[in-house]
Amino acid sequence: MSIITKSFEVFCGTGGVGKTTLATSRALAQASNGLRVLLITIDPARRLKDLLGLQGDAIGVVTEVEVNNIKLDALLMSPEKTIQRMAKKNNTPDLATNRIIKILSRPYGGMNEILSLVEVQMQFDSGKYDVIVLDTPPGAHFLDFLEGLGKIKSFFDQSFIELFNYFGSKTANAGKKVFGFGIINRVISSGVKKLLGYLQNVTDANFIEDFIRAVQVIYQSKDAFLKGLSLQDRLKSKSECNWFLVTSVEQGKAQEAIEMKAHATHFIHQDHFLVLNKCLEQEMSEWNPEQKNLKALKASLDGREKELKKILKSSFPVVLEFPEVMSLDPVEHVNNLTNKWKSYAVL
Repeated sequence: MSIITKSFEVFCGTGGVGKTTLATSRALAQASNGLRVLLITIDPARRLKDLLGLQGDAIGVVTEVEVNNIKLDALLMSPEKTIQRMAKKNNTPDLATNRIIKILSRPYGGMNEILSLVEVQMQFDSGKYDVIVLDTPPGAHFLDFLEGLGKIKSFFDQSFIELFNYFGSKTANAGKKVFGFGIINRVISSGVKKLLGYLQNVTDANFIEDFIRAVQVIYQSKDAFLKGLSLQDRLKSKSECNWFLVTSVEQGKAQEAIEMKAHATHFIHQDHFLVLNKCLEQEMSEWNPEQKNLKALKASLDGREKELKKILKSSFPVVLEFPEVMSLDPVEHVNNLTNKWKSYAVL
């Protein structure tokens, strides 16, 4: 079959199924056809770093890599570096220096998924690439990635922003001693008042001011955040995005893939691919054991895999099969999978 290359190609799946390796091999297969490819990983495991031989200082920086004379760009997501690029692009230096934003933009600070979407959009807008291959976080973290778009929209709800702009500017004009609580008492709910009062008691005197300033500074860069919303339509579009849901023939992994698809039906369009990794059918067909117990093992493995494929093919429109690669060398592993992608006639 033929797989048409699109502007975005998203790889998702549970942990341990080879998602990052398959995303890397897919990007290499496309780059070998002369396409300008950017491979981005949001996966905190950083396996892409090992696969492509990237150094520690490459995190958060678009880096050209070469594997077997195939060149492409790679990016290991760094929320902090994305914030710095946004601050420079939008001429909002406070975005990169505000201490609240610094906390939120740490790898596990809560903004990783949102900033990943912003980063993808910024790279797409650069016009440098024909296709961006996106390696998402494993398992439940992928669902967080999907929800990132909703988080952006909720955060920039107009009434919320007007509120903070209002009492934030009033607080700044009145001076630190006023602290804005007179205004807060008039315009926000008791729940938020309790929260801000609690924060005032357990933090230093400037915390609330920094918090309000953080909201204002982020809002000044709202265009970059809101552009991430336009990414939602592109990722849902059959003409602009390929979705690859990765699983393996290992016990229980297929059911996890089916459950993940069910959770993401509102997001992943129907024209998607299931990538079944670590298949042994070819090896089984070439293995002719003589011992009775080995014959039984072969029959068991072969039967289980065929039954699994039958179940998956009834749940997914297209199933792409990739073999188990018997090699400890990550580069050789990727090369074998790259060649398999080519057999699917990458276009």
